[in-house]
Amino acid sequence: MAKKRTQTMTLPSWLVRAQSAEVRKEITADKAQEDFQAIIQVAARRQTLDWEEAVALLHMVYGWMPTMLRTIESHTTAQRTQLIAHLQKVKAGGLLTSNELAEVKCFANRSIVGASKLLHVLNPMNYVIWDSRVAKVFLWEGVTSATYSTAARYEEYIDIVRQWAKDPAVIHQCTELRKLNPALASASDLRLIELVLFCKS
Repeated sequence: MAKKRTQTMTLPSWLVRAQSAEVRKEITADKAQEDFQAIIQVAARRQTLDWEEAVALLHMVYGWMPTMLRTIESHTTAQRTQLIAHLQKVKAGGLLTSNELAEVKCFANRSIVGASKLLHVLNPMNYVIWDSRVAKVFLWEGVTSATYSTAARYEEYIDIVRQWAKDPAVIHQCTELRKLNPALASASDLRLIELVLFCKS
């Protein structure tokens, strides 16, 4: 029986990575952050969402992904109402249950990566982005899609990152990183933690 592997990124190793000149240079030079923050600002303007707005936001999010968004699956009126309730819960600061996350994942092209980006856009203070580049740093080099692209892996990741975000040393580093790029002035600590993992350096 193969031994289960755990993530290789720890809080101390994140702090080292966050202070590296290469990562800081990459964050400073990242002009695309302004465009991504615009999507977050658009989402923040609406106190409530309807079905059409949820679909439009999902398409905006997929504009930042290499995977094309297929036609969104048919949903009954009741399913649409339930999904919008989940998204409203996130906008209001609530945390999704595993079952609710699974329903958002289904809406988001059956992709936990797409779901994570949609949830982050709706509430960047509570939700962080998860994708292959982050997974390779957070977990281990060569991690497969089958391993990282599950809701359970995302939930493990976000629970750990939320804990890191409470650490004074992490809070301090996020404050310093935020100064590197004007587009990140209002970015959440969760976003900055994730950006350090996302950097290629």
